[in-house]
Amino acid sequence: MAKRNRKKKSGASPVEIEDVASEYERLEQQRNDFLDRARENAKLTIPSLFPPEGSTSASVRHKPYQSIGAHGVNTLTSKLLMTVLPVDAPVFRYSVSDEAVEDLANDPEQRARVEEQLNQVERTVQEEIESIGIRAGLAEALKHLIVGGNVLLYLPKDGNLKMYRLDRYVVQRDFEGNLLRVIIKETVAKETLSPSVRALIEAPIELPSDEAQDQAKESEVDVYTVFKRDGDSIVSYQTIKNIVLPRSKGRWPIKKSPVMPLRWNIIHGEDYGRSYIDEYYGDLAAADSLSKSLRAAAAAAAKVNPMVNPTGLTRANDVAEAGDLEVISGRAEDVTMLQLNKHADMQVAQAVLQDLIQRLSHAFMMNRSVQRDGERVTAEEIRAMISDIDDVLGGIYSLLAIELQYPLVVRVIDRMERKKMIPKLSSIKGADGKPVTTPKVVTGVEALGRGHDFNKYMTALREVIVPLGEQALGEINVSDFIKRAFVSLSIDPDGLLKSAQQKSSENEQNAESQQQAAMQEMLQSAVKGAAPPAAKAMVEGMVANGQPPE
Repeated sequence: MAKRNRKKKSGASPVEIEDVASEYERLEQQRNDFLDRARENAKLTIPSLFPPEGSTSASVRHKPYQSIGAHGVNTLTSKLLMTVLPVDAPVFRYSVSDEAVEDLANDPEQRARVEEQLNQVERTVQEEIESIGIRAGLAEALKHLIVGGNVLLYLPKDGNLKMYRLDRYVVQRDFEGNLLRVIIKETVAKETLSPSVRALIEAPIELPSDEAQDQAKESEVDVYTVFKRDGDSIVSYQTIKNIVLPRSKGRWPIKKSPVMPLRWNIIHGEDYGRSYIDEYYGDLAAADSLSKSLRAAAAAAAKVNPMVNPTGLTRANDVAEAGDLEVISGRAEDVTMLQLNKHADMQVAQAVLQDLIQRLSHAFMMNRSVQRDGERVTAEEIRAMISDIDDVLGGIYSLLAIELQYPLVVRVIDRMERKKMIPKLSSIKGADGKPVTTPKVVTGVEALGRGHDFNKYMTALREVIVPLGEQALGEINVSDFIKRAFVSLSIDPDGLLKSAQQKSSENEQNAESQQQAAMQEMLQSAVKGAAPPAAKAMVEGMVANGQPPE
């Protein structure tokens, strides 16, 4: 779209003009090479991920001749989703700074209370992540990462997570990979726009007559959403026909940016990443070609064509028209079957194909399984899976923890704090009423640390406390130990542990019960001792009044 010099007519409301469409077209030229590779990769795996340019829902999709690519992408996506967003383990955890740990070390009850508050916030955030449909969007995004190497995630201030494939956005970074600009292009129907927006973009503007007629007839418009860096913040706005929509502006700190342009492999100096399929494109292409050849050869070998000697006594029409068990005249020597005699060649092709499938199965982790079937996934199993993924994929989990997990969790926490669904971390206070140093969000392998803490507590209980018995119990705070063990398992101890008032009330009840039992025992002894009737009556009266007999 060429730049246009628009002039407002007198009396028209002022509008802000910015030629985002031209900037998008300029950045689009730098993106096309990566998009073309993504489409080629999709042809060998899942063609629907990156359809050809200009295709519609009715267009015929490319059909690969093998399914190892699609199977591998789905398997790898499942394993990555299990590690990036585990079901029965925390996505993140709060880690208190060293300064706060020193301040809380002298007060075990205060430290347990702070840990309990942080764990409660963690559970609330985890429930919010599950409720806003992040898991479904993330599964689709991981497929795009594996096949295309790039994908954009957008988590607005309200609503669910949105995913944009590579042909829907452009990105610009500096040499170190820091985000400078993201532009999203969406085509929407005019009827879906609000009346105020339609009035703004349809305001009379001096344009050539041909362009004015074209704009009057169009039923769809392109909406550009811009996110660009401004110092230590990310500013955003939307434009339609280069007119900036007045209510679309926003500003966020860089660490709380709502957009997350993800990359599979980072190449310094490039705005986009490289995909995992790029590394195994040769094996996938060879497997697809061999599968096509073997399929054609198998179809040819399965074809049945009798051949009749033209100089023999057997007639070809009789053979062609004969039914089952029908008697025809002729000689067996006149009839033979057409054979390819390519069995040895097909075995060579089959052996090469099996070798390719074995290599691809290893690359896509299709022959590896750490999780037990039908059981709850433990943190240790997730650690083993993460280690396996990092060994095979070259540290991709560490990159996803930095570029995906951390920004996503921080963004969700920021949304929840703005809606007052959780308290701000700076508002968490200790027993003395002073705020605790703001905790930091920990993701990746370190986020599984609470489960590791529980293992430490159980080891201490099994190896130290139990062998020492009463001596160890006299040295530790049992209540604080139980609270920490519950927190390490992400269990809310509220209501599970007895309060001081409940324990005091129970102690009083136990004392009264013991006193009543002692009085009853003394009464029975007096009866057995054949005490005089007067003494028995006195004892019974004292027991009834709750007074111990002398």
